Amino acid sequence: MGLTLQEALKEASRQLAAAGLPRPRLEAEVLLAWAGRYSRPQLLARLEEELEPAAAARFWPAVERRVAGYPLQYLTGSQEFMSLEFKVTPAVLIPRQDTEVVVEAVLKRFDVRGNHVIADCCTGSGAIGLSLAYYLPNAKVYATDISPAALEVARQNARALGLAGRVTFLQGDFLAPLKGLKLDALVANPPYIPAAELDGLPPEVRAEPRLALDGGPDGLRAYRVLLPGAPEVLKAGGLLALEIGYNQGRAVLNLAAAAGAYRDMAVLPDYGGRDRCFLAYRREE
Repeated sequence: MGLTLQEALKEASRQLAAAGLPRPRLEAEVLLAWAGRYSRPQLLARLEEELEPAAAARFWPAVERRVAGYPLQYLTGSQEFMSLEFKVTPAVLIPRQDTEVVVEAVLKRFDVRGNHVIADCCTGSGAIGLSLAYYLPNAKVYATDISPAALEVARQNARALGLAGRVTFLQGDFLAPLKGLKLDALVANPPYIPAAELDGLPPEVRAEPRLALDGGPDGLRAYRVLLPGAPEVLKAGGLLALEIGYNQGRAVLNLAAAAGAYRDMAVLPDYGGRDRCFLAYRREE
C-alpha cells in the first residue's frame, strides 16, 4: 500500500523544512494540491486517501525542485495578486505582495467609474495593469514589455480575467510603444536591482528573468528613462506611479526633481515600512 496524502504531506514538509524554507507545511499542501489537481480545502478533506500514482509522479519531482530553490510559483504556474489569480512562467517576474502598494495607490486616486487611460510599462505577467483594468471597469489599459514571451503570458492572463477587450499589448522598450498617447496614469515595476547584486540573490530570485531584475550599475537605469520621458505621454495632471527598490526613494525623488516636470512627489512605504512606490503628477502647462 502506498502513502496516504497525510503521510506524503508529512514527508514533503520534512524535506522542505530541512532545506530551510520558512513555510514547509503550507508549501507542501500547495504542491500536493497542484499535483493532485485538488483545491487546498479538497486536499485537507481527503488526507486519509492514498496518494495516486499520477499525483505522486508530479508531486515528488516538484518537491525535489523546490528543495533545490526553484520558485514555488513556477512549479504550480500561478500566483495570487490583488485577490486575482495570475499565470506565471519563467518568462515573467513573480508578482509580489509589496507591489500591491502601487496598484492600491492608483486605485485610491482614481474614480472607479472614470474612463481612465492607463499604461503599464514592463508589464510582465500583467499583474499591475490587469489589476487596474479589473478594479477600474471603464478603464482602457495599454501594457508594454520588451519580451514577447512575457507579453504572451500577460495576454493569457487578460483572457482568463475577461479583460482582453480593454487591454492592448505592445512590444517595445519602456515608453517607446506609447508614443502619441496621452495617459491619465503611467505605472511601472521596472528592473531596479543593481547589476552587481544579482549573483548574490537567493536561488529562487535568480530563477526569475534577469531582464526583469537588472537595473544597471546602480539600479536606477530604468528611472533615468521613465522620469524624463513620462511627461511626453502623460496628460497634464496625469499620475506617475513607479515601484522602486527599498533604498531608492531619495535617489528617485532627486531624478524626478531634475526632470522638472512633476508636482506632489512622494515615496510610499510597503507593508514592511520600506520605500516601495514613487508617486507624482505631471505639472499642468
